[in-house]
Amino acid sequence: MEDNSEQASVSSQASMRPLVSDNGDREAGAGVEVNIANDNDTSVGVDGENGNEDDDPILSKYHNACQRGDLEVVREMIHGGQVNVSSDADREGVTGLHWAAINNRLNVVDFLVREGANVESKAGALEATPLHWAARYGFVYVVDYLLQHGASATTTDKQGFNLLHLSVNSSNIMLVVYVLFFVVSKGIIDIDYVDPKGRTALLWAAYQGDSLTVAALIKFNASVKIADEGGFTPLHWGTVKGQPHVLKYLIQDGADFFQKTNDNKDCFVIAEEMSNTHSFQEALRHNNFDKNGYPINKLVKRDDHAKIITFLIPLLVLGFAFFGFSHLHILFALPVIILLLLASNKFIKSFLLPSYETKGTNSASLLKSPLIAGILFGSIFWLAFVWILRILPYTFTKRPLGNLTFCAILCFVCYSLFLLAFSDPGHIGSENDHEKIRETISNLLKEGKFDTRSFCLETWVRKPLRSKYSYLNDALILRFDHYCPWIYNDVGLKNHKLFIFFILALELGIFSFVKVCLKYFDELDMDGDCFILGDDDLCSGLIGDRFTFLIMTWACIQAVWIFSLVIVQLFQITKGLTNSELNALIREGRRVDIDSQTHNEFFNTVPEGFINNKDTEEEAAPPVRNNTNERISTTFSGNLPKPRTCMGMICAVTGLHQCVAIIKDTFGIARHGSSRSTNTRSLLSSISTDYGWRRNWCDFWLLSDTNTPLWKRIFFSPPSTKALLNGKEADYATLYEVPNKNHGSVSQLQELQDPLSEIDDMV
Repeated sequence: MEDNSEQASVSSQASMRPLVSDNGDREAGAGVEVNIANDNDTSVGVDGENGNEDDDPILSKYHNACQRGDLEVVREMIHGGQVNVSSDADREGVTGLHWAAINNRLNVVDFLVREGANVESKAGALEATPLHWAARYGFVYVVDYLLQHGASATTTDKQGFNLLHLSVNSSNIMLVVYVLFFVVSKGIIDIDYVDPKGRTALLWAAYQGDSLTVAALIKFNASVKIADEGGFTPLHWGTVKGQPHVLKYLIQDGADFFQKTNDNKDCFVIAEEMSNTHSFQEALRHNNFDKNGYPINKLVKRDDHAKIITFLIPLLVLGFAFFGFSHLHILFALPVIILLLLASNKFIKSFLLPSYETKGTNSASLLKSPLIAGILFGSIFWLAFVWILRILPYTFTKRPLGNLTFCAILCFVCYSLFLLAFSDPGHIGSENDHEKIRETISNLLKEGKFDTRSFCLETWVRKPLRSKYSYLNDALILRFDHYCPWIYNDVGLKNHKLFIFFILALELGIFSFVKVCLKYFDELDMDGDCFILGDDDLCSGLIGDRFTFLIMTWACIQAVWIFSLVIVQLFQITKGLTNSELNALIREGRRVDIDSQTHNEFFNTVPEGFINNKDTEEEAAPPVRNNTNERISTTFSGNLPKPRTCMGMICAVTGLHQCVAIIKDTFGIARHGSSRSTNTRSLLSSISTDYGWRRNWCDFWLLSDTNTPLWKRIFFSPPSTKALLNGKEADYATLYEVPNKNHGSVSQLQELQDPLSEIDDMV
């Protein structure tokens, strides 16, 4: 019985595979071979050549030139009368335009079309057009050009695949997005168009495990209900593949996991047969279903109520822990507190996190919940509690200035924590106007920047430099620094300055609290011997008021990571960096043996020799070699990401790994402890936004409005999306190029120096 089921599953998968030959849909069985004319050229050919050299060597030479993108040879052969562009097909109908299209040779494509090449000519066993050949490999720029010059998006090949199907099969999300907005959005192709076997684009994307494409298709209202001729819906095929994000998107959009195929199998059976049960159950839990597919009853019905409870739990746990360790014997208090922590963790994970609203594929986690902010708030609360009720009455008359200073800092910390938690870090929302989105895509195509670095797949807007999408705020955050769990918010352009003031105040507040605490312990005048603490004020505090002593100790522990955070933040300001950019540099430094010619994480398919309308040398990605044996992929492995270790979570919360990276770079320590050689250049020395420490500090601390009083420019956060960059006002919402650090004008320098001279005068 099991053998029959497994055989049925395998046969179902086999029937799902498209009839595709990588040589551009030529005869079945014809193999693909990469022809390398030189080290800088990679082309698609058949069996090492065009397959027709013996029949017509001139045509073979011409086709080879089209493959390589050798425009001079192509032009010479056509203008010299050796080849007629209207009859340049071989015996299988493959034209020079086909070869140029499948090799991403936009310059040759442009020349051939201008010379009168037929953009609708069909070739190969699958009777595919040049548009189909280009789309199958995800070449957006060639597809865009052909569509603008008469190619039909509705034409299908012999398999019944149209442009949308082939774009999905390419797994290039940028081509899929282009087709959705320029073809599907205009009503040229139906989003749910089915091939002869009843399969839609969404069904193909689910089978491929292409989560980015699945998400994009669902945004265009692709149906998750349509089944193919075998009764398989997108969710069935997604379960076959087992990609967790795909399953989450489909179930989130209402896919029926109880629906059965023609073989009478639902998703639970398929998941078990394909050994994808873990991924499938994870997707169910993500969408608040148990492992049997039934809704999980939420203890707390509203998302905001669950978050408030999560936020307040640390306040109670910390109070109980301080009370327990100060009034109970440590051998009894320690296991009780550990059990309390474990119970709190279990309660939050089992009952509160499932009540959170989920966005996309991001599941709720402790790090992305108000728990850490609750720990900070609880610490501040109990610190204020002992100061008001115990320390202040004893020390105010003898240390009035110290107490007033601490009171002022405490008030500022509480106020700024509230502001930061509810502040706007500087965001750009989603764009819903398809006409504006098409305009954005067209502009990016003209500049050769249509990739995931410049176009946001979540918001459909052009990404300004230094911005990053935030799932917490569901928006692009301008000059994104980092997500801070201590304030449960992102830190960006508009609240970064306040965040720096906040952490500085925290550090000063702890220092001030310790000073008044020590005076309080001195006033207690308790005699005793406390081993390593000796018989001074600390011992007096431990004996006379252990509750306050423990809170002071806890505050000192917090001061360690806060000091680390302050150092990292000030270093980043000095270098003109954001936290996000520093992390990217650290990751870049850890990369080993990545082939930049074939590694294409941004899905950039700009053709070689592409001429931009403006100088984009500094930002444009290196051209991607068109090795068609290595398709662009937006798919991910079926394995779930490894859970964060305890030490990893501590480093993520405190930023200790960044401190280590800064120390290594400062002292020239390379990986594995070896000294940096002359060939290993420091990544921090190549920062494009580092204009010198003096200018970087002014850019950060001063508002760009020169008409504002200097004290406001220093202490107030930017009210808009404009801020200084290299001494000039820059709108971060439209920041697509950074000022050149080597060509600052006199006016730029003067504008920068004026505030500095004002500060010098004040001093």
